[in-house]
Amino acid sequence: MIGGPLENSALALAPKGTQSRPLEQLEKLRNYLERHYKTRISELGRLDRGVYRANRPGQPSWIVRIFPESRSPDRARGDAEILRFLEEKEFPAERNADLDPVTTPAGRSVLVTEFVEGAQPEKTERALNKFGEMIAILSKMPPESGATAREAGALHHYANSEGKLGNEIHAASSWLEEIEDKTSNESRSLLNLLREILETADDLDDLPKALIHPDAIVKNIIEKPNGEYVLIDWTGAGRGPRIFPIAFLIWSGALGAGRWSPGNVDAAVKGYSNLVKLQKDELDRLPGAMMIRQLVFAAWRFRFDVVSGKQPKGNEWWWPSETLTRAISARARSGFDKSSGKKL
Repeated sequence: MIGGPLENSALALAPKGTQSRPLEQLEKLRNYLERHYKTRISELGRLDRGVYRANRPGQPSWIVRIFPESRSPDRARGDAEILRFLEEKEFPAERNADLDPVTTPAGRSVLVTEFVEGAQPEKTERALNKFGEMIAILSKMPPESGATAREAGALHHYANSEGKLGNEIHAASSWLEEIEDKTSNESRSLLNLLREILETADDLDDLPKALIHPDAIVKNIIEKPNGEYVLIDWTGAGRGPRIFPIAFLIWSGALGAGRWSPGNVDAAVKGYSNLVKLQKDELDRLPGAMMIRQLVFAAWRFRFDVVSGKQPKGNEWWWPSETLTRAISARARSGFDKSSGKKL
């Protein structure tokens, strides 16, 4: 870690039990980064929860990620270690912005990476084909010791401990327990049904493992001005079931406004299967792999609605769809089978 202890830093986050205004917090963060990295920041703007863009006059911009106190600094250092590994392998990912990109002011880890110039692409067949190929290349990189071999799959927004997909599923079940006494009699059967489905959800833990990105959706790739794609937001990456990222990409990439795109499914499958051939056990469990995030998000939304004073009725847009999942996974399975030369 660069720099001195907290009392010598310019960033002093509000003490527990108090709040300071967002602009004041941003100013403290800007001052801290300027002093710590001996740079100048002309503007610091929020992009997402805990994610900021730091514009530096005459120098490349940075992405600044601030993690909650509950996330161990070792996890953030692991993120940086994986980015160094990917740079050594010349994989198209965002890069660390400094030799020591992780600091821990006020007990919260801060990671700085280089801002990737470009734009988030549309869900085109070209983008999904390339994304599928990138996931395949990643899965063929043997995880080494350290962060590249740490358990991965769960999103840090969902599971505080990150790690296995099973941790994310367990977190989702705990959310439903939190609101059980606040759920109306009319919605209780829906809560129990969702809980039962989560209890039998497939965590894929016994399937082949590889280096994975835990959130393989189109919003996490950037198309550079030269047409190249770069994969961003590696928080919590590591070793996990190799079927999961491609299953999640196929599912999320297929969905559109009131419909799903067979062409997008085919494009993602082709990009991946040109480099990696999945085993029969993996393909058999493709529908379950596609259901994981649907179930977790449904549990999150269920809790959100109940805490907000609403009672789910079962017709909300966020409920998982087995019918849609079967259709998309069947289309993907057909493409994978064709790539393996199997007779349909």
